[in-house]
Amino acid sequence: MENLNQKNRLVFYLSRLSVISLFAVVFITSCNEEEVTPGPFIPDDIKSINNFIWENMDNYYLWREFLPSDLDPNKQPDPAKYFHELVYSEEDRWSFITDSYSDLVNKLQGISKTYGHEYKLFRKSGAKEAYGIVEYVIKDSPAENLGIRRGDIFNRINGIELDSLNYRELLFSNEAYKIGFADLIDEEVISNDTEIYITPIVMQEDPILLDTVYFLEGRNIGYLVYNRFTSSLNSDLNNVFSRFKSNGVNEFVLDLRYNPGGSVGTATLLASLIAPAQIASNEEVFVKYIWNDRIDKAFREEEGDESSNLIIRFVNAAQNINMERLYVIVSGSSASASELIINGLKPYMDVTLIGDTTHGKYTASITLHSEEKSFDWAIQPIVLKTANINNVSDYKDGLFPDYLVDDGYFSELGDIEEKRLAQAISLITGIPIGPVARRSDYEQLKRSVPIISGGVEDRRNKMEMDADNVHIY
Repeated sequence: MENLNQKNRLVFYLSRLSVISLFAVVFITSCNEEEVTPGPFIPDDIKSINNFIWENMDNYYLWREFLPSDLDPNKQPDPAKYFHELVYSEEDRWSFITDSYSDLVNKLQGISKTYGHEYKLFRKSGAKEAYGIVEYVIKDSPAENLGIRRGDIFNRINGIELDSLNYRELLFSNEAYKIGFADLIDEEVISNDTEIYITPIVMQEDPILLDTVYFLEGRNIGYLVYNRFTSSLNSDLNNVFSRFKSNGVNEFVLDLRYNPGGSVGTATLLASLIAPAQIASNEEVFVKYIWNDRIDKAFREEEGDESSNLIIRFVNAAQNINMERLYVIVSGSSASASELIINGLKPYMDVTLIGDTTHGKYTASITLHSEEKSFDWAIQPIVLKTANINNVSDYKDGLFPDYLVDDGYFSELGDIEEKRLAQAISLITGIPIGPVARRSDYEQLKRSVPIISGGVEDRRNKMEMDADNVHIY
């Protein structure tokens, strides 16, 4: 989300409120005559970090009314623990803190140290043994260069078999390791002799994993596998839709099954490239921001009810392909900005969801970091929730698919017989392709229980938003 520091207009608008809050604290403290037992010594740098956390949470946090009032920032020895004690855990599964602002900025743009194979990890039902299935491989990554492909199964790292207890230690070291592969034989995962030594690198993931056009039954079907809303790569998105437009695309399948979110600005652009042309050209309302009462009041007083910090509108995109209906492939990894684009488009067009229930994140966060302080800490708190033009929000349980279809791990993405894509194409053309599911018919992995999804542990677990700097992960 937005990198709101002391130079930001929002801080300026709220400066008087911060002063009022400060005076209130001073007054209340000065009136307390009770003897206080001295706590442990807290260094000044820790106090500075803690006060930065408190001041920003008290200003921006969506659930600020639930902030505990009995936690003195000057008496907390651990900033990370202090932050998590402030978080309203009954609603908030996503706010987080980091001691490396630069690493966070990179991660929000898809830059991280990675092996390049994103996977889902399973545990055998009734046992602790685990194995991974590769969901997709990042372009130009070590995994791609070594020939790792979607559907590959692995069950060993450095010769040690994975299980539900050791997988974190073995998989998330960010160091070179030897990965051992396996085969699926008679529904059992059996180790084979293939082992590959792989070293992670720092790279930016290209969010456009695949774009193509299928010419079937008189339909020109555009297909885009989009894995992150990355604002620094918006020009690539425009170029892809230029090709879609030149190919006369008249049906569209958007694959967000592995997209955890990202920039609201990029989500707005993508929605504007897909939506009915009149909706985009008229710049209709795409999404509304619902802040806490303090922030909402400040924006309305300073900028009015139509403020761009309260209402995000479609943009008049030159490469708009003017769709009247849209098919979106989703999963539990589809979150935040992915759900935002679905919710934002539904009032204007027919949107059909294929796959599994989405993550259920209707909120957005911002990056808060003090450039005037010596520390490198930053927080990514939830600061708002989103709603579409019809005020639909709070989809805590996720967005439910119209067609429940399991992930066809053993077909390449883009293969028209891959289960979820096949379902979309069959709905468009009326002709069954491959093992197409019936409405509300779901084939599950009955013999295994998912443990995690994603090659980088926190990628799917911390979803935010950026407009262009409100991030939804």
